[in-house]
Amino acid sequence: MGGHCADMYFQELNITGAWAEAKRMGGLRFRAGAAPREKPTWSYFGKVGVKVIHGLTQHGIAYLNFYVRDLGGAGFAVGGLLGEDDHTEAARPAESCSRRLSLLQVAAVGGQPAREFSVAEASFHGDV
Repeated sequence: MGGHCADMYFQELNITGAWAEAKRMGGLRFRAGAAPREKPTWSYFGKVGVKVIHGLTQHGIAYLNFYVRDLGGAGFAVGGLLGEDDHTEAARPAESCSRRLSLLQVAAVGGQPAREFSVAEASFHGDV
C-alpha cells in the first residue's frame, strides 16, 4: 500500500495446514476491512494460540494484527519472515527510503571558523 517507502500492513492472512483443517475445512482466512463477525479470541492449533485483530490507521487504512503464543510448544521449527528465518534485511528500510538531515553548524570566531565543534546527524523513517 502507498508508495515505495510507505508503511506496510498485513491485508490478508490465511492459516492453512493440517491443524487449521481440523478446525475448519479450508483453514481460516482473514481480510482487512472485512468486519469481524465476533470479538477476537484466541484460537488454538495444538498448543499454539493464534489471534487476529482488525485495525484501522488514522489515515483510514484497514490492516490486520496477528498474534501467536506458545509457538515453542508446536514441536516443529517455524520458518519464514515471522519465524526463525533471518529477517534483518526485511527489518531495515531501503537506503533510498532514508532521509538525512545534517545538523552541522560551525561557529566563526573573529571571522575564523572555530576549531572545535560537535556534529549531529538525524535519520527520519516514515511520515515526517
